[in-house]
Amino acid sequence: MKRLCEYHIYLLSDLLFVMGYLESVLLGFSFAALPGPIFFELVRRTLTKGFWSGALVSVGEFLANLSILLLTFFGLSAFLSSPTVKMLLFLFGGAVLVWVGCKAFRIKNEDLSPDSRKEVSKSNSFFVGFILGISSPLAIAVWITVGGAYIAQFSSQSIALINIFLCALGVMLFFFVLTSIIHVSKHRISEKYVILSSKVFGTILVLYGIYFWYLLSGLLRAG
Repeated sequence: MKRLCEYHIYLLSDLLFVMGYLESVLLGFSFAALPGPIFFELVRRTLTKGFWSGALVSVGEFLANLSILLLTFFGLSAFLSSPTVKMLLFLFGGAVLVWVGCKAFRIKNEDLSPDSRKEVSKSNSFFVGFILGISSPLAIAVWITVGGAYIAQFSSQSIALINIFLCALGVMLFFFVLTSIIHVSKHRISEKYVILSSKVFGTILVLYGIYFWYLLSGLLRAG
């Protein structure tokens, strides 16, 4: 009976240990479910350029999120929150969003060909995902506040680092699932509507960029 009780205690402790890690993955999942620039660009690229183009966007954002969380963990959140850095992020992040959004308007039927998909996927999907993730002031603010508070609860540095990785991994897993669903179902959408959706999502990205510049003007007036 004593051994049986000890076994159940060990089993329960292992289960709680695993649940703690699962919580970090789910936190990343919940962050990714909030529609933002990455969300719309990933959907757009998956529709127009295929699965791997969308998947590479999510991998790029994974590294961006991991970098932000590591900077937060090692005490550089104050640097990322400084007015000067915020201004640079709003300026640069807005420019990237406007650039990506404008490119979405130039898509044509021939851009949906397999050769074009392969070329774009290899050339800049990963880069776009990383840049959109690392230059988004809103994403950085969320990771610094909510993510930073979550990470701070861990007493062990090694466990905290593992959970940092799992938070970023949760975001990437959500986008991998989203990319897979879109890729499997997109054959039901005609090329006409794929191009139209690309332009709609491009408009949303441009509006995000303009919004970032509006926030930048507010910082400049306050300064």
